[in-house]
Amino acid sequence: MPKLWQMDDYNECLESPGPGEPPGVYCGLSVVLKPNNRSELWKLIEEFSSDYKRHYNHQVLKWGVCIKRCQKAIEKLSPAERNALTVEPFPIDVRYKFNDGILKDIPTYRAAYKNVLEICVNKELNDTYGLVAHTEILSCDKSTDEVVIDALDMSFLIVLCALVCFVTLSSWYDSSINYKRTSDHYRHPLDSKRKMVWVSFSIQRNWYRLTSRSRDELNQKLRFFQAFRFITITLIIFGHFTMLLSVSPTTDTEKLERIMHNVGSMILTNGGQITQTFLGMSGVLLAIKFCSFVEKRKGKVSFLSVPYEILYRYVRLTPVYAFVILLHATWLLKLQTGPLWSWIAKTEQTFCRRNWWTNLLYINNYVHADEPCVQQAWYLGAEFQIFIIALIVLVTIVKIPRAKVLILGLMLLAGYVIPALFIYYQKLEGTYLVTLEAQRYLLWYDKYYLHAYIPTHINFGNYIQGVLTGLVYCELQKRSFNLAQSKVFSIVWHLTIVILPLSWLPSYMFYENDFPMPSVWMAAYFIMSKNLYGFGMGIIILGCIYGVNGVVKRMLNYPFFEPLGRLTYGAFLVHPFVMRFMFASVRAPVHYSDLLTLSLVFGATVMSLLMALVLCLLIELPTTALQNHIFGSFKEQKSSPVDPETVTNGTNQSLLNTGHEGKKG
Repeated sequence: MPKLWQMDDYNECLESPGPGEPPGVYCGLSVVLKPNNRSELWKLIEEFSSDYKRHYNHQVLKWGVCIKRCQKAIEKLSPAERNALTVEPFPIDVRYKFNDGILKDIPTYRAAYKNVLEICVNKELNDTYGLVAHTEILSCDKSTDEVVIDALDMSFLIVLCALVCFVTLSSWYDSSINYKRTSDHYRHPLDSKRKMVWVSFSIQRNWYRLTSRSRDELNQKLRFFQAFRFITITLIIFGHFTMLLSVSPTTDTEKLERIMHNVGSMILTNGGQITQTFLGMSGVLLAIKFCSFVEKRKGKVSFLSVPYEILYRYVRLTPVYAFVILLHATWLLKLQTGPLWSWIAKTEQTFCRRNWWTNLLYINNYVHADEPCVQQAWYLGAEFQIFIIALIVLVTIVKIPRAKVLILGLMLLAGYVIPALFIYYQKLEGTYLVTLEAQRYLLWYDKYYLHAYIPTHINFGNYIQGVLTGLVYCELQKRSFNLAQSKVFSIVWHLTIVILPLSWLPSYMFYENDFPMPSVWMAAYFIMSKNLYGFGMGIIILGCIYGVNGVVKRMLNYPFFEPLGRLTYGAFLVHPFVMRFMFASVRAPVHYSDLLTLSLVFGATVMSLLMALVLCLLIELPTTALQNHIFGSFKEQKSSPVDPETVTNGTNQSLLNTGHEGKKG
């Protein structure tokens, strides 16, 4: 079969032209093969591509073509030969391009080069395979293209310069009042609130906040969460790496298709479930902190605290998030070039300039989800929405204690029934199908991604199960019951660690078979298998809190996990930015060996953490310190349920942040 990727030399094509020569033009194309039932090769392509769950659609090829080469290749063809290589329009019922209007210059390039490219491509296809195709221009680069800097680009530079100035001045001021020249100065609060505001951006003080370890008993019990965060973000980076393998030009497309035929690959294919770890931890931490708040207030809780907590959480998450959105909307496109760069970077810039408001309102997993800005941030939208619901539920069960079991039961039931109804009526499979073909378009238009992965109602159950886990822990604490002394729980805990990843293997049957839809049993299987992960994580978290396995807990409590865990929020936001440079800047198809794959994953993880460190010291920790000073007087009055505890360094740092937020106190 024709190779899925074929690319001319990009650098050679765009070399500076000589005097009087036209500029070099390099275009990225989608080549859609025209059906030809008289061709045995076409029948093979059609049959092989029909397994759409595990194979690419080999009717659609991706080419990178130099216009100069094409013009030379067809210059000797007669008008009759050119006409024979021009394809009449034919029905195309497969995805072969991004939606129109994303890349604004494409109509101009299509008008100028469509005929030349189609004749050139069809000459090569016809000579080699006896086939012809419809050619669609996706992007074009010219040797005369210049970098254009607009007002939004300048605004990013102004914001960045302002942040650097704030950090520099704050650090200088903090150092100048360190009269004893000791490091303890940065660990302790200053003698006035005004001074503490001035040193909010101090890099020395924020470094100690990043690397400090809390001596609080509850924080010590939950210290392993930092290791969970770091391990989870590493696995997420690995999962996104495999997706980008399907997007970028590779010589190993058949290797990826073979992997999809292995039952064991389901552990990798269903790795998207790993994001449920963050949801489960969010629910656990929210419930535990809420219980502590209720105990301190002796059961006096008001619904008026809910808007405050929503605002506090919004201010906590949004500054660094908005900075990353602004980066994607401005300078991402200008930092690299390549035959794929327009597909990957220009689309991101367009989406972020169009749809940034959906991100900042945390509704991006529903509104314009098929044109995502900072695509992985669908999680932030879903988690923020569930946080609001869960907080209202927790306040309600305190206000109406007799209905506690009923309310929590109904919430858990909703977490199972509502998603099952959506799966049934939308005629979806019994598992979230991750197909190679959908990944070629970054899942933007994939119905399984849009309806069975990112919606809040699909992810609601595991968060609520996390809340229940936290409430179970609070109840066990009241009764002074130690799970570590239960042999039955110890056996269940160790079995859960083994069974949890193995529970993904049965999903292979949905890749192997085409079951009739809609189906009640598939809807039930989808929800049970998805929420089984959250249930298992609840068992694992309880076991780690009580130290069921001392060796595991000591490993998870190693000091180096503390700062790494605190950097996961930033790493979560920036790791696709890093990976774009690894994949979207390639100039030709690459052979990805297993060793190279591991090396790239390791490199992406390290670079993401380094960028996260810069964002943490530049934005995240300073704005958190300012936030705590601004909200401080109100918090003293309200002592809010999910609000941070004042720690020894004098700034209110998050004791039990939810989701990706790190424990910084």
